[in-house]
Amino acid sequence: MPLPSAPPEWLTAARSACFGSIESGVPAAWGWMLLVLAPASFLVAIVVLWGSELAASVRALARLRLGQCLLAALAVALVVEATWVTTKLRTARAIASWDQGLHDLGAALPPGYPRQTAPAPELGLVDQHGRRISLASFRGRPVVLTFVFGHCQTLCPLVVETIKRAQPGTAPSEVLLVTLDPWRDTPSALPAIARQWKIPENFHVLSSKSADAVLSVARAYGVPFERNEKSGDIVHPGLVFLIDAEGRLAYTFNNPPTAWVREGLARLGRTHAQTG
Repeated sequence: MPLPSAPPEWLTAARSACFGSIESGVPAAWGWMLLVLAPASFLVAIVVLWGSELAASVRALARLRLGQCLLAALAVALVVEATWVTTKLRTARAIASWDQGLHDLGAALPPGYPRQTAPAPELGLVDQHGRRISLASFRGRPVVLTFVFGHCQTLCPLVVETIKRAQPGTAPSEVLLVTLDPWRDTPSALPAIARQWKIPENFHVLSSKSADAVLSVARAYGVPFERNEKSGDIVHPGLVFLIDAEGRLAYTFNNPPTAWVREGLARLGRTHAQTG
């Protein structure tokens, strides 16, 4: 199940210890075996020990109107749960498959990777310290911008970690993490998200009291996403934008390896030094 923005440490540790966790956020193989076989073993024991009584009880229940309703409700519940689990697995697999070839951390950014020059769309949002953040306030240094959300247990932590690993050894830069879930990632929730991801001081988790103000930024950068209105889950690509010191949108990556982000920032730093 989705965890809150800042889950208690005991809950995270218990979930990992009981069922394991792989990069996509779903249980490990042995965790799935435990989740499936443990309930199945109870069912097998019931059938073996009380099979005849169970069959007789089900037949008796099926003859009653209330019993028929209960059996139908049980069947619907099983279908709904199976559909939910299938959807979660498909989402995890889709996220894991996005630009899978780019996840070789040793891969270098190609020399001819297209460099853009259009002005980056401006924004005016609030960070985890309550400060109003705009691109203009960081003019003179590169900016890394991506779109994530606090309840994400799959792609978003990986993207944030990739950017964190790319930071050492690069020119001074600012990192903007714009939420795609302003309904839950309100300004008051941002400090907890920052602690959850253990982000450095130059990272800013951004939101606003107005959901439209946040979503307009995502639309300006052309970020596609789909929100499940019932669960609040959001499916989106791991787009990472590098903005140069003059506020121009220089590079757009989709779920890049650390080496790409580091090299992109290095190129922006060299260009700024030459023009400066």
